[in-house]
Amino acid sequence: MIMQLDYVEVCGTRAVNHHLNYRRWPQSKIIGGYSTPYGAYPWQVELQAYLGGWEHHCGGALVSETIALTAAHCLRNLKKSHLRIIVGKHNLAKNDKHEKIYRIQKILVHPNFRKDGPHSHDIAILKLYSANRQGVRFDSYIKPICLPEHYTKSNEADWCTVTGWGAQKQDDTTSLPKVLQAASVPLLDLETCRHEDIYGGRHQFILDSMLCAGSLEGGVDACGGDSGGPLACQVNGRFVLTGVVSWGDGCGKKNRPGVYTRVSYYVDWLKKAMTELET
Repeated sequence: MIMQLDYVEVCGTRAVNHHLNYRRWPQSKIIGGYSTPYGAYPWQVELQAYLGGWEHHCGGALVSETIALTAAHCLRNLKKSHLRIIVGKHNLAKNDKHEKIYRIQKILVHPNFRKDGPHSHDIAILKLYSANRQGVRFDSYIKPICLPEHYTKSNEADWCTVTGWGAQKQDDTTSLPKVLQAASVPLLDLETCRHEDIYGGRHQFILDSMLCAGSLEGGVDACGGDSGGPLACQVNGRFVLTGVVSWGDGCGKKNRPGVYTRVSYYVDWLKKAMTELET
């Protein structure tokens, strides 16, 4: 189900296809991902932070002409003047032909962030500053991803795709890839994720507002630098933003799947906040 907004003609579509082998484990090294062709994930954005110079900080997802979503923890201790969004980004080592840089006009962190545990309600809205007030211009390389229409605990798709420029080796920030990586991951039900051998009895309870995805065998996962990026699932022929990269125990460990913010849980909040921000 897809939220009916003015981007309905283009959201969740792409001009460049990228087919991942969903049944092959493990894949090559997001951890366990593949380099992508330019334009295959046109909703992916890069969030950069100014730390003496502009550096890769987190990922995010474009959801309208003026709004991107990311993880709330990506914004801790950072002023909006020290953050910027790049759309149409593919290769971190060079300027891509269609990339555009936007400053941040407003940050809206979910009001319950960290109230139900250190990783709870890990979602935030970024309003992009646009001089012409029209925001991002969509093309073959820059498009928004669809938002889910309503909250659901059930998984609408068995396999989804996580994308980002995060570390390819755990605890090694020098292993950031130059080119955007993608990996296919299976969605896991909450009961499985809450099992004592996985994330049961830990400092952060697996809430209904969370979603686990990844192989329990390990080997494929999001990692440091992927935070805030999209978990995209194909529903009724379009890609829907099902999760936001949030947390996990290491990267690609056995019985430690990635934990994502379940976007459908926040649909009402997102609708209201986006309407207010875009007026």
